[in-house]
Amino acid sequence: MISTDIMNSQTKSAALSADLNNFIYGVSRRNFQNAPELTKIGILLLKNFPAARDAVLEYFAMVFHDAVNVSLNHGDYESDSSANGSLESVTIIGPELCSLGDTWAPFIAPWCINLIMDIATDKANLPNATLQSTEPVRVLLDITTQNLTMLNSEERAKCIDMMLGCRACSWAVGWVGRAEPALVAPRALALGADAARAVLAHLANHPPALFHVRAAIVDLFQEAIKEDGQPEKKREVIPYLLNLASKSDIVLKALTQDIENTLTDEVLDRLGAVCAAHKHSVAWEGVGPASVVTLLLRSDVHCLFLLLKHTQRNVFSRQLLEHLLQKLEYECLFPDRNIPLLMSAAEEIATVRERLLTGNQREQYTVARILILVCNTLPSEFVSTISYLLQYSRNDTTLALLVRIISGTITMHTPNDSTDISTDTERYQNLIKTGVEYALREAMMSDTQIKKCFIENATFNDEKTYLHHFCLNIIKLLRWEGSNRVSYLRTRSISRAVEGNLQRVGAALHEYASLLRVRNTYTMNSLPEMPTCHALAEVLDRVDITGTKSPPPSVEAILKVVQATVKYFFRCLHIKDAMEKISGVQSACRLLRKLCAQSKLARALALRDLLETAMFREERAFGSRPHAATPSPHHHLLMHLNQQHGPITQLTQSHTSVFHAGIIGKGVRKAGGPDDADIPPILTTNNELLMGALMSCMDGNSGIVEGATSVSLLLVELVSPDVMYNGLPWPDEDFTKQVSIERELYMRGAVERCAVSRAALRRVARARPALCLASALLRAAAATLLHRLRAHLDRHAQSAEAARELSALSELLSVMALGQLLPHPLSHMLELAPELTASELVQVLRDCLWNYTRDHVPSPALFTCDSSGLHWRDPSTCKPPSTYTDTLRLIIQKRISKLGHLYPIMFLNLDKES
Repeated sequence: MISTDIMNSQTKSAALSADLNNFIYGVSRRNFQNAPELTKIGILLLKNFPAARDAVLEYFAMVFHDAVNVSLNHGDYESDSSANGSLESVTIIGPELCSLGDTWAPFIAPWCINLIMDIATDKANLPNATLQSTEPVRVLLDITTQNLTMLNSEERAKCIDMMLGCRACSWAVGWVGRAEPALVAPRALALGADAARAVLAHLANHPPALFHVRAAIVDLFQEAIKEDGQPEKKREVIPYLLNLASKSDIVLKALTQDIENTLTDEVLDRLGAVCAAHKHSVAWEGVGPASVVTLLLRSDVHCLFLLLKHTQRNVFSRQLLEHLLQKLEYECLFPDRNIPLLMSAAEEIATVRERLLTGNQREQYTVARILILVCNTLPSEFVSTISYLLQYSRNDTTLALLVRIISGTITMHTPNDSTDISTDTERYQNLIKTGVEYALREAMMSDTQIKKCFIENATFNDEKTYLHHFCLNIIKLLRWEGSNRVSYLRTRSISRAVEGNLQRVGAALHEYASLLRVRNTYTMNSLPEMPTCHALAEVLDRVDITGTKSPPPSVEAILKVVQATVKYFFRCLHIKDAMEKISGVQSACRLLRKLCAQSKLARALALRDLLETAMFREERAFGSRPHAATPSPHHHLLMHLNQQHGPITQLTQSHTSVFHAGIIGKGVRKAGGPDDADIPPILTTNNELLMGALMSCMDGNSGIVEGATSVSLLLVELVSPDVMYNGLPWPDEDFTKQVSIERELYMRGAVERCAVSRAALRRVARARPALCLASALLRAAAATLLHRLRAHLDRHAQSAEAARELSALSELLSVMALGQLLPHPLSHMLELAPELTASELVQVLRDCLWNYTRDHVPSPALFTCDSSGLHWRDPSTCKPPSTYTDTLRLIIQKRISKLGHLYPIMFLNLDKES
């Protein structure tokens, strides 16, 4: 057993001796062609023969030197077969030296560092990036880093100090220091500014190292301002840090990171004392406002906020701030320059804008100047800034700042004495329009979002929706624009922006004025919507929608605003407060007047919407009585009741016909029912306001006639159950009795129940000859009056029905007289009617009114237009023949004692002329 161990030991010794001889022989030949074999032998020697360590490492150093040369001059070594040998050896050495373990790390790490220093010094004329990109150097750095991690802190510190002592290998310190940035950072700061900059520049490529760099800088800074009675050692620290920050981005970033917590008021007081004590020393000669401003240009926006904070109590800070702003404005004259401070402000634009609303006066004006520079560089921020301020501005100061930002951005590069101040006006005008659009959309979205104040039942004084605030801001800007006192607003930039978004503003008014709008709880939508509607209407009222100062709006936009205005008008009618109600209606009427004056299509839509809504959807607001569309289930239809009399054929007007009296579609008439109710009055506040709105849609004489004509046609269309018999001619009386009496009854009932239609007829009658086109409605009233008076009123002379029929007759005669459809003396039938009996009324209606209109068709051709544009019938050319007046003459003569005073008025002139 012992002999076997002795033999194995002798065998290993012989093999080791042979390897050593081969290694020495191979190295002495200085040929790297067999470098891989020698490298493998050297690794075996390191592991088995520690005495050969220095020789093996020296050979490895030669291999690395040769491999670096080969990598840098690859073209010169292409024909040399030994070149690949050294490179192959490097790939073998790397993993082996990294895997030797903790016991070898104290030898390998210093050897690697010395080798790096030698290579860096030898190749000092090459760029660092070129040297680092070579494979041998990367392998060497990996070996160094791996072994450094195996050392204790003291050994690592010695290795770092070794590398810092070589100026040529600062890049290696930065690379290796990634493993130990806490050791590298403070030691790098102990070097000169240039050396420290070189080390830290390479260390900056490793983001986690920033924390350790900042910690080292803060410790150095705090030590410098500490009051410990050793000022001589610290007088150069502050200038050194400023100088280093001017040369190193990582140092500047470390200094400015979380600067509000670093430079507290107490720290700044101590710093001021240090500066005052040493500002005249040689080291402080390069520290001045210009150098600080240069650093601030490269810092982030929080440094600006800190400077603003201290301008309240520090004169130097105010001077520095103004110097900084002037420098920024100068640098922005060169568009190709990227200013880090402005880029930081753009990245934190939300914080910057918030300062614009909450800061003091100096902060607001400073932030406004910064925003002008940012907006000039980034048009998207220009748009978002306009949108933000239009939504959240709550006073005149911030609105004035908005005007300043807009004007400053547009005219930033234009000299004050330049005649061309609108080089990019159109481009910026489109941006302003987009900003208004965004503000409107986001304000409406904000109104739908749940707010914490509603959930907590918190009370707040300003109970307005976001859209309301947006409108108030727009209104204030439009007032300034209209005053012509703000020079920057004389180009009507705000008005043109709102006009460009006219359809969207109209859509907003349409949505908020709608009764069907969703009102979610805990949102601004739960607040009363009418103040917002008033503000939207005022915005529309203040802009030019007629196309006189700017291009006219699109047809689609005009129609949208018309629909919204009509809906807003009817919402105003339901307001309880009289002054608010009248103000809202007047605003709606002004809008309708502007819209309809330029577009006949808008007029037609407005008139139709007003009449349809008033007659069928908002009829109760005007005192109209709704028509029961479906009969009560407890009553039989009149047709069914009449059919129960027998199987005989029942002919109209036949002596064998027996009918129940009642209302078609409702059954037998019930005493005291809704049909016995009084006719709704037309002289109500809402009716007058509606008539005013209708008249607002008509501008000028021609507009009134055209509009009234449209109203006449609309009334016929909306009241008439079909299109038959809607023409102008009046047929024979017998035709109505035999053919169209049911249709006439329906139309008269529809008109009487609807106060709006009766009031509209009166307004139409004033705009001659528009009433002619409503001939079907007049004919229906006259026909039903004839039949009812003939059938019933002789037996019920004192009944309520008689009074109602007489009232309807008076209204018919007054409307026809007002529209000049009844010439003199027929126009005086209105004065006679209350004194006549039922039979006399039937005679007058048949012989005078019906026969005259039958033979003289109410037509616009009967009216002539004078020089002033008014249409009227000349009394001298439209005298009715005696056939139509004899009945009146005989009735007056018969009752001369009571009606004699009317005879000279009606017939004296006719008798003289005849």
